[in-house]
Amino acid sequence: MDIFKIISIGIIGTFFSMTVRAYKAELGVLTALSTAFLLLFYTVPAMQDIVSGIKNLSENALLGSVYVKAVIKIIGIAYITQFASELAKDANESLLSKKLELAGKISIIALMMPIISGLLSAILDTLADF
Repeated sequence: MDIFKIISIGIIGTFFSMTVRAYKAELGVLTALSTAFLLLFYTVPAMQDIVSGIKNLSENALLGSVYVKAVIKIIGIAYITQFASELAKDANESLLSKKLELAGKISIIALMMPIISGLLSAILDTLADF
C-alpha cells in the first residue's frame, strides 16, 4: 500500500470536490463519494493482509475459528458503518448518519452474543468446579 498515493488522491479529491461544490453542490457530493470509493479501493489489499495476519495469529494461539471470524466481522461492520455514516454526513444527511450508526451498533451486538454466551458459560463452569 503506497500511503503517498492514497494521501495524494485524498488531497486532490478534496480540493476538486470543494471546487466543484462551489458551482454545483450535487456534483460536489458525487465527487467526494467517488474519491472516497477510490480511496477504499486502494486500501482493500491492506485489509486482506490484516485478515490473514489475524487468522495466522489465531491459529498459533489455538483460538476457536468461530470467535476469530466473529471478531473480524465485527471490525468490518464497524469500519463499513463509520464509512457510510461519514458519507451521509458529507451529504448533509445527519439523521441518516445517526441511523446508520445505530444499525451498525445493533449488528455488532448481535454478532457479540455467541461470544458473550461462550464467555459466561466458561465462567459458570469454572465457578461450578469450586
